Amino acid sequence: MNKDALISAVDDLAAEKEGAEKTVVQLTKQVWQIDWTVAVFDIISHYLAFDIPYFYRFMSMDIGDEAEEKQILNNWINERDSLDKGVKAKLTGLVDELNQIRVSARQG
Repeated sequence: MNKDALISAVDDLAAEKEGAEKTVVQLTKQVWQIDWTVAVFDIISHYLAFDIPYFYRFMSMDIGDEAEEKQILNNWINERDSLDKGVKAKLTGLVDELNQIRVSARQG
C-alpha cells in the first residue's frame, strides 16, 4: 500500500466535496492514516450513528493535526441536523469513490 498516495488522493477528493460528503472523506482520512484496511462502509456507518468515540480513538493515535481534527468534529456536529435522504444517497456513491481510491493506491 502506498499510504502517501492514498492520503493524498483522499485529500484531493475532500477538496472536491462539500458538507457531509466532505466530512465523511475527512473522517476516512483520519481512520486510514492509522488503518487503511477499515472498510468505507464501516466508516460511514459510524458517521451515521454519530459515533464520535469511534473516530476519536483513531484521532488520538495520530499526532500533529489536532486543529484539523477539532474542525472536522465541529463540522460533523453542525451538519448533524441536515442529514436527509438526499445526503444519505450521496454517501452511498461516496463508498465507491473511496474504495476506488484505496484500490488505486494499493496497486500503485
